[in-house]
Amino acid sequence: MLLLKKPFHILGLFASVLLTGCGAILVNEGSKEEPLTDGLKNPAAMQAKVNVPADQKIVGNFDDGSTSINSKLYGAGGGVWSVFAGGGNTVNNPYVVAGGAKGTAMAAHLFGTLVNKGDNTYPSFTLQGKLKQSGYYDASAFSGIRFYYKSPSEDKAPAQRFKFTIAATLPTSNGGTCADGCYNHFGADLSTAADWELKSYSFSDLKRGSGWGSAVIPPDLVDHLKEVVGLEWSHDSGNTAGSFPIDYWVDEVEFF
Repeated sequence: MLLLKKPFHILGLFASVLLTGCGAILVNEGSKEEPLTDGLKNPAAMQAKVNVPADQKIVGNFDDGSTSINSKLYGAGGGVWSVFAGGGNTVNNPYVVAGGAKGTAMAAHLFGTLVNKGDNTYPSFTLQGKLKQSGYYDASAFSGIRFYYKSPSEDKAPAQRFKFTIAATLPTSNGGTCADGCYNHFGADLSTAADWELKSYSFSDLKRGSGWGSAVIPPDLVDHLKEVVGLEWSHDSGNTAGSFPIDYWVDEVEFF
């Protein structure tokens, strides 16, 4: 009996034709045509997240009583915590005090009375974490951020918000690149919490407020992770005049 053997190269050619018809382009690895495939690759998909040790994900837990960002934070250096109020208000200081989340030693605690004159100054009691002493922080090794938060019912701020500040939403006077319609940061609204609550946000969860602020292009936070300035927690009343008791805590801040 005569057996007919189909040449391998014919089968390979047949497969190539089929795959090409489906939109695939076959190029042998190492061939001179291989560079032609570079434009077909998705750079974001090709880049693996860095395996960052746990102690280098911590932004701050305040347990050492200092106002310095964790000196081991991956890719950072010389960052600091600070507080401000604006509009003639004064925030409490020291603000790193005993009574941290999960039974830890210390946390950040802001309290007092916010007076808003309704004169478009938009005062707020704000905890700010600047992640680097100078320049922008690259957070692209991470997928999101989490922290513990507490705000008893005594806090009467109409607006409580966590903010992730980047160059495109900060004015040049504050180290950003925004020229007009600034301060509409990516972030998430917070609410009163009688006891410590863990808040966890993927970067894709953090959004800007609608209806105001200059455009950010591209419009998503994940496209701007290499130009991070810092983190903010603020309590305010917008432009509503009045006196508002403020009382909130932040602790165990870390990337994931």
